[in-house]
Amino acid sequence: MRQSGRCSLSVKGIFKGAAAEARLAAYLIDEGNWVFSPLINHDGPIDLIAINKNGEISLFDAKADSSRVNPGRTKMHRIYRVRKKIQRDLGVKIAYVDEDGKVSITDHD
Repeated sequence: MRQSGRCSLSVKGIFKGAAAEARLAAYLIDEGNWVFSPLINHDGPIDLIAINKNGEISLFDAKADSSRVNPGRTKMHRIYRVRKKIQRDLGVKIAYVDEDGKVSITDHD
């Protein structure tokens, strides 16, 4: 995503996202899936493609799990990401990955 010739993502954010993708790939492989990563289009709607032993294909968008305290609240809550229209149309699942490698997968907004 570019605005005025500058990248809108920080280097820290890029590394955090890449780490989330790597942890998700490891999780999916441990679960017995074949995992593929699109190398050509890094800013597309899909980060990882997984195929299970039954041949079922799942599409994932990996997100580093983040939380914040919302106004008027005292407890930390996950920052939920909303899928883009193309992701909803394709059936892409959002996978939240924390720094310890815990994965939480959702296919709804």
